[in-house]
Amino acid sequence: MKKYKEFKLDTTTDIKVFILFLLDNIRYPIEKSTIMNIVEENTDDITFDYDQCLIELSDSEHILTDELDGDKYYMISEKGRLVASELYDSLDKEFRERSLRSAIKHISLSKSEATISAYIEETATKRFRVTLQAQDKEDEIMRTSITVSSKAEAEMIKKNFESKPDGVYRGVLFSLTGRLEYLS
Repeated sequence: MKKYKEFKLDTTTDIKVFILFLLDNIRYPIEKSTIMNIVEENTDDITFDYDQCLIELSDSEHILTDELDGDKYYMISEKGRLVASELYDSLDKEFRERSLRSAIKHISLSKSEATISAYIEETATKRFRVTLQAQDKEDEIMRTSITVSSKAEAEMIKKNFESKPDGVYRGVLFSLTGRLEYLS
């Protein structure tokens, strides 16, 4: 049973902005069925309007589409990101938050084909700063640094990020937002 059904997407523009909002937060191609699952978790109705909106967004080059093994994949384009970022606030704030919690399950550095890097620098005070970075084709996703007392600890942090970047990324997002969903 769905919760929080008081907010509705009344127009096709609302639906399009919602779809772009989801794709912008996920940041890599996802299957149509995944989009529909997130929509179903957050709205009362699934209609053919969603299919039509996906087609129109694709035709207007706000989203990119591809097909692999019979499954359609969708991803926001730069044009879609620029246009939609101006419209996100037109969606109800609580609705956006709920929808983001649903989308969080799908956020992954490895699926986004992000490149990661980590490096260690010795500071003037003989401590060690570890900088962790992730970047996708479009933009920097994350850059964070921490200074620790020993080189061994710095190397452990660097190695952990290089072996499990998704876990570190989600941990940073959890620490910054307090959203437990990032830890799932």
